[in-house]
Amino acid sequence: MSSSNGGISSAATNGRSGSTGSANISLNIKVPAAGGAAAASTSATSTSITHKTLPDLKTQRSNSVCHSQETYSGNRRVAPTEKPPEKQLSYGPAQSRATAKEPKEAHLVYCEGKLHSGPLKSLITHMVPTHEYYPDESFVFAFLLSARLFVRPHELLAQISTTWEQQQGPGGGCDVVDDAGQVLYLSINSASPLTQRKGAAASAAAAAAAAASSTELDPKPQQRTSTQRSAQHCIRLLSEWIEIFPYDFRDERLMQQVRILARKCVYIDNSLGKQVSRILQLLVSRLTALEQYEEFLLTLTTDGSEREAGAGAVSAGQSQQHHNHNHHHHHHLHNPFQTFLGSSHSHANGLGGGGSTSGTSNSSSSGNTSSSTSNSNSTTPQPDEVFGIMDMCPSCAHLAHQLTAIELERLSHIGPEEFVQAFAKDYPQQQAKDGAGGGGKAGGSLNDMKKTRNLESYVQWFNRLSYLTASEIVKYPKKKQRVRIIEYWIETARECFNIGNFNSLMAIIAGLNLAPIGRLKKTWSKVQSAKFSVLEHQMDPTSNFNSYRSTLKAAMWRSEGATEERERIIIPFFSLFVKDLYFLNEGCSNRLPNNHINFEKCSQLAKQVTEFNEWKKVSCPFEKLPNVIAYLQHSAVLNENTLSMASFECEPPENTEEKDRYKTVKAETKQQLLQQLQEQQQQHQHHQSQ
Repeated sequence: MSSSNGGISSAATNGRSGSTGSANISLNIKVPAAGGAAAASTSATSTSITHKTLPDLKTQRSNSVCHSQETYSGNRRVAPTEKPPEKQLSYGPAQSRATAKEPKEAHLVYCEGKLHSGPLKSLITHMVPTHEYYPDESFVFAFLLSARLFVRPHELLAQISTTWEQQQGPGGGCDVVDDAGQVLYLSINSASPLTQRKGAAASAAAAAAAAASSTELDPKPQQRTSTQRSAQHCIRLLSEWIEIFPYDFRDERLMQQVRILARKCVYIDNSLGKQVSRILQLLVSRLTALEQYEEFLLTLTTDGSEREAGAGAVSAGQSQQHHNHNHHHHHHLHNPFQTFLGSSHSHANGLGGGGSTSGTSNSSSSGNTSSSTSNSNSTTPQPDEVFGIMDMCPSCAHLAHQLTAIELERLSHIGPEEFVQAFAKDYPQQQAKDGAGGGGKAGGSLNDMKKTRNLESYVQWFNRLSYLTASEIVKYPKKKQRVRIIEYWIETARECFNIGNFNSLMAIIAGLNLAPIGRLKKTWSKVQSAKFSVLEHQMDPTSNFNSYRSTLKAAMWRSEGATEERERIIIPFFSLFVKDLYFLNEGCSNRLPNNHINFEKCSQLAKQVTEFNEWKKVSCPFEKLPNVIAYLQHSAVLNENTLSMASFECEPPENTEEKDRYKTVKAETKQQLLQQLQEQQQQHQHHQSQ
């Protein structure tokens, strides 16, 4: 199974046919050829399904086949080309919902009542609230999401603040705001959630107190009502920005603009002080949670790199030893994963959180393994020496629940702006050409907008689960055990499908399709693979994942009418979701020929990201098993070469191609071992010198 459009690949091919497979997904996206956007935006029509339940797998399969045949036959009929009707455009000024037929240079352009395009400056003005105007919720989200392609967030807020201040009216309003900035300058210090978390709330309270003590500078009663309402709207806009895009405020430059705007608004209406304080407290909690999550991800990265190094070292040493011991009897080779498992878990006992549970559970297995490998004449390990996920979580349903808990937790930390920022990395030259409206500046600021890596970490989780699936299979020396673990993973994938966890489903399918697993023909011959074939069909990439898209639509219908939390769960196949967004982004220009911002494109991006926001808000309804979750996220996983070595020791190479592959992998693994040893020696010498 493959999906290589746009440079995003997953679960390559069916390894059982002997072809090479890979579970890696990469976000290194390349610009597609012309017409790619149209192909990616193809949507599948829904099949006949019942409300609140996902379609039956077999029924869905037959329906999809019939639908594919109908689509194919329909494509053969060439319909006469008709010129599409011209869209009726209307024009209107910013901060107004009234439109007219006559265009003006600074007017926004509407198509069928929806905002179509406009100059960047006018769109920013349309974002600024007044005492009688507040921008639509959909416009706020779409513009804040895509505006970062044209202007930095802190520059955007500065322009909003300046425009709002200028609109407060002649005389009192503008002058008072300026005076307020001077009066409150000493009251609101430079504290921010990035530098002084507790100081943010205290600063807002001080702002309210200072505003209350400065009553002699209050605007006249006639002006106060409209000015206060405008200030309230301004704080509301700031609140929505913080609620939807909290990660933007890790930038101290943006926080500086927040403090400036808050001072102005609190001075005008001192009752806003408490509201500002609550907003900042919410921001502090969101950023604190993000920091804790990033620390957790850092431990995963550190542990993973250490274990991968250990895997290569142990596998190379064991394979070389047994290769010299008996070159022609591959069935006597010791499974390198067994030694690796014991070694890695002895290092894993120091993990924080739930990691120690997994390490403790494996201590007896580690001890037995070490004693068995100390003898160079040892043969294949006994079955009771192997400890795997089946021993920790015998129930496939419970394992699917734990996978879903991990998926929902990781999804919840992905900010909507991360999708646009991932695309923005490809735009420095284009932004420089855009020129007007801050485009040139944005071209040099794409990297400094990137404040998080949650999206990339989620992709890494997919790859890890795929390789964990494969690693759990090759650790078992007996064919009967491997058959059992394969069927265990297939049933877990089926449970994920029923839940609506399509990302874990696809990761497991990818792991089972990896070449080192697919080549185990003797093992697969004993597997009841009918269920797996149906699951593979559900994730079939042909017709732009037509079967999957139909099933996803059914899950969305179920979620909309859900009465229980578990019925609301939708975890999409993430790489395909990102690919769709990418092609939508690439298929349309950011600017029109008249240099207007293409807001229709911004709205389409926002529509898809809004769906994602709803999916990630679902809380996990299942009981969490900390030891199982720790095992899934911290346990040792073989890399590509060590996985191949373990596969060849489970079932020896049968043909010339596999024998050549075996020699190549062994040589590469040995080379990796030497490099790792050299690096360890250099690090040791470096520590001694210090």
